[in-house]
Amino acid sequence: MDTFHSNYIKSSSTARNLRVFVAGVALLCSSSWAALGGNLDSVQQDQQAFAASGSAKPIAGATLHTQLLPNGVTVRQYVDPAGVVFAVGWEGPVQPDFQRLLGAHYTAYQGALQQQRRGVVLRGADLVLESGGMMRAFVGRAYLPARVPAALGVQDIR
Repeated sequence: MDTFHSNYIKSSSTARNLRVFVAGVALLCSSSWAALGGNLDSVQQDQQAFAASGSAKPIAGATLHTQLLPNGVTVRQYVDPAGVVFAVGWEGPVQPDFQRLLGAHYTAYQGALQQQRRGVVLRGADLVLESGGMMRAFVGRAYLPARVPAALGVQDIR
């Protein structure tokens, strides 16, 4: 093998390793938030722990907590009157930490991800999850249909 090809292979391997490392660091450094099905206390703890700027406002039969994380991701958590996070939405330049965001529903996400090439769409009686986008423009939402207040349309969850 000539020097050019040898250096190219080394540099492409190094670049790949660097991308994997950066992705891992981004995942570790990404802020966390209350998991789908979690409670209001975890929303507030996450906001304090990660110095995310956030707001809360009442919406049709629920409270919408919006957080802007230091990594540029906006996370919206919809909390019902019982204090349960029944929906989450996200958008930003990187994907959120799905394991943290989806909690007990993460395995359903993993299964759907293995079945689908681009994005994830999962529509079940217990969980609806839609995720997609591309570098610097990721977007998605997940919700528990049985917990969505009657006054709030699912089209309003974003």
